[in-house]
Amino acid sequence: MRIAQVAPLAESVPPQGYGGSELVVSLLTEELIKRGHQVTLFASADSRTSAKLEPCAPQGLRASSIPPTRWTAYDQKMLLKLEARASEFDIIHNHLGYAGLPLLRFIDCPTVSTIHNPVRDYCADVYLACKEMPIVAISDAYKRLNYPDDLNYVATVHNGIDISGFDYQESATGNYLLFIGRLCDDKGTAEAIQIARAVNMPIILAGKVDANDQAYFDKNVKPLLSEPGVTYIGEISGDEKNRLYGAATATLCPIKFEEPFGLVFAESLACGTPVLALKRGAAPEVISDGETGVVDYSVEALIKRFDEIARISREKCRRRAADLFSKERMAESYEQVYKNMVDRAALQKRPLASVRNK
Repeated sequence: MRIAQVAPLAESVPPQGYGGSELVVSLLTEELIKRGHQVTLFASADSRTSAKLEPCAPQGLRASSIPPTRWTAYDQKMLLKLEARASEFDIIHNHLGYAGLPLLRFIDCPTVSTIHNPVRDYCADVYLACKEMPIVAISDAYKRLNYPDDLNYVATVHNGIDISGFDYQESATGNYLLFIGRLCDDKGTAEAIQIARAVNMPIILAGKVDANDQAYFDKNVKPLLSEPGVTYIGEISGDEKNRLYGAATATLCPIKFEEPFGLVFAESLACGTPVLALKRGAAPEVISDGETGVVDYSVEALIKRFDEIARISREKCRRRAADLFSKERMAESYEQVYKNMVDRAALQKRPLASVRNK
């Protein structure tokens, strides 16, 4: 099958640092190629891929000198390139979210869009205006929480991770808790520190601070970094992330928004490390409460139940990640979605008489 993967341009594919959707696009692209498909990746020029790369920005825009006010122009130029080449593909897979939908409505090629972020108020009218467009939900929770009766959900496909890239650790050797990801209010960074202090354990914070989260960081997190047992190490490499997950007693995810999926959940489980998370979004879908972590409604409840972590099987954590969230399973699921979309498009193009005479 000839497949176009249309990636966000904020980061390279795969991302050099933090970038959840770009990592998913990379893993999916490489796995589809292994399965014999011809894949063209529309992404930034510094992307590293086995696919045919169609460069659409000089580098990941977040790391470039291009001001954010001009980023949408690069998205539009990428979509125009896609439009010009649409006849070369059997299916177009859009990962841009709402930015890609208005143009994709008029491209004569089957399309499907995976929406990696919640449908916010500022963009909901775009989704609703394009509500006939096929959409894949990355969790059942995502579909339930984002216009389930209005948007055209055709499947749920959980994000996949490279299980082989995460080393399973039979026991926690670091005697610390881990917070990994963007340091922001949505991810509950300050609450993670609160939990660690309440259970009297050190915590390592790893991740970036976006410009729009700087005020939150300065007010709520930075003053706590001088406290004993609180260590901030900034953005980290994949190898360092793997090491930190494996040695941690638990990964803390006191999320304060409806998390669409949560790659951190799956990555931690792949190393055998249980997760403590607030019961928001897909957390209870990815983490099995009481079996591979603790999922509850409040920070106070997570603190009260912290001792349950010692009874959780790290082997069971690893097995859940491998069974449900592998890149192989993700690619197989998308193959079926692509086939369904291509078959549906072919049926719609057939003359009515030929359909009746079948």
